[in-house]
Amino acid sequence: MYDCQTDSCTDFSFAFFDAVGCARPLAGTLTATPATPDDAASLSDLSTYANGLGYRSDLAADSVIVHGISLADALALNARFAEQLIISCDLRRDPPVRFG
Repeated sequence: MYDCQTDSCTDFSFAFFDAVGCARPLAGTLTATPATPDDAASLSDLSTYANGLGYRSDLAADSVIVHGISLADALALNARFAEQLIISCDLRRDPPVRFG
């Protein structure tokens, strides 16, 4: 990893697979809010779509939170709903990368 503030580089290591050989992908939480008040109906559409993909989502009047979403599905949701919704996503690996 490169640290631009100190102009230094740190090596890091992680395993691409868990103990039984399954890939450990990025996963996390996606949050969507309407781009304009007229776009609020798209929140329900995004929630329904995410539930159809097998994700749990929390729908509120002004946002949707999708839990445990993968990178590929987050990108697909963004491509499908980006014109109506402001989408942000926090993805991580479990366990996190160890810096050395």
